[in-house]
Amino acid sequence: MVRKLKRAKDKFPDVPDPGEMKKIIFHSILSYLSKQDGHVSKMEIKDLLFDAIGLIPGFRVEWGEIQKFGRTKLLVNYKDKVLVLDLEEISNMILKLWDRYIDTHPHHKPR
Repeated sequence: MVRKLKRAKDKFPDVPDPGEMKKIIFHSILSYLSKQDGHVSKMEIKDLLFDAIGLIPGFRVEWGEIQKFGRTKLLVNYKDKVLVLDLEEISNMILKLWDRYIDTHPHHKPR
């Protein structure tokens, strides 16, 4: 007798909620930066984005192999889809904005 295996349905929608994704990433960035005094490194920002994207329900995140994908590439898996995400541009922009903020708000400058 042959049994058919039932596929377990996951609880995630076919398309993740973009509003929820934005909230999680934005809150993660603000929460991290609000605790910093002074400048942060590009690697700190990349790790922050890695962790923030991993908090989105249903997302699995890992760093892409440098030989296959190049530097700063994340592989983001949702259901049966994979997205290759380049963090270079977004991490540079966050750093520029943070540095500008540090320069204009002396209470966040390192003592």
